[in-house]
Amino acid sequence: MAWLKDAYLDLVVLVFICVFAFYTNNIIEVILWVYTGLLLLSKVLVFFMPSLNRKANQSEAPPLFYHIVYALTVAIFIYIAKYYLAGAWLVIWIESMFSSSSTKKK
Repeated sequence: MAWLKDAYLDLVVLVFICVFAFYTNNIIEVILWVYTGLLLLSKVLVFFMPSLNRKANQSEAPPLFYHIVYALTVAIFIYIAKYYLAGAWLVIWIESMFSSSSTKKK
């Protein structure tokens, strides 16, 4: 369970997304857009800077945890009809799968 400290931010963001699903709030929406944009940017930069990929994949959290978090996030955004956010998180999920599989090969 030591990996929970690595996944703390992901769990907090998932809680924000769940709160946003039930209590639509402009401030939370802006926070989610900014976080999503930064995360998407970091996932794109991983493809151009291999050193970031090595640092990003040093988490002890099991890959299944991230698949569950990303799947729940995409499902929640689709459920509340925030399709652009759902699409961005789907891209983040796919890029994470590619980067983790390329790290395992090396």
